[in-house]
Amino acid sequence: MEQVRERTFNGGEMVETDARHFIKCRFDGAQLRYCGGEHRTSEIAPSPMSAGIFDGAALRTIQLLQANGNAPGGRT
Repeated sequence: MEQVRERTFNGGEMVETDARHFIKCRFDGAQLRYCGGEHRTSEIAPSPMSAGIFDGAALRTIQLLQANGNAPGGRT
């Protein structure tokens, strides 16, 4: 797993999170892209909310959970 240390990701920047371990990083409005793989974060510095983008396996999981929750008898 790639380690990313003490880096600031700024607005408009797309950050791939799969197979990465973020240590003491800031995410100042960056877009975080998660595709369902392994990732970790340690000691994240406070920063403005970043946008999350789900793709691949992560997106399909969310879609399945949404469909299940909307089905008769499903939980929301």
